[in-house]
Amino acid sequence: MKPLSKITLLLMLALTTITVSAQKTKPRLFGQFPEVIDLSKSTLQQTFSAIPGHTINIAFNDQFHFEGIVLSNEIKYANLQSVLVKSAAFGNAIFQVSRLTNADNSISYVGRIINPDAQDGYEIKKDNKDNYRFQKFETDRILQDCSYQ
Repeated sequence: MKPLSKITLLLMLALTTITVSAQKTKPRLFGQFPEVIDLSKSTLQQTFSAIPGHTINIAFNDQFHFEGIVLSNEIKYANLQSVLVKSAAFGNAIFQVSRLTNADNSISYVGRIINPDAQDGYEIKKDNKDNYRFQKFETDRILQDCSYQ
């Protein structure tokens, strides 16, 4: 019985070592930027004229610019248009923004800046006064690890 317990102990130690070595420390891409960044509707609206394959520089405010290649700009339904921009400056993070035309013809925006290899990202939030902002979030709280070891 002793050899079996030694083998079990060695196996558990080996699995623990593999698990610990597989975990990576993810960088913070937006550490130097504030938790909340106010957004103007006009800046969001201008994004929807972006041409796929072209470089775009989106100035969300004086300090935060997102420059990248427009991957797509698609009208998916009569009331939904989505744009994807990939930025090498932020480790190939993707800015995804969608414009929704509501039943009352009002416009709403949703989206994120996200990189699964980073600790942080931004999500577009709307307040009660119809103002938009980027709210920083931790990617581990949103994204599940789907990799298999």
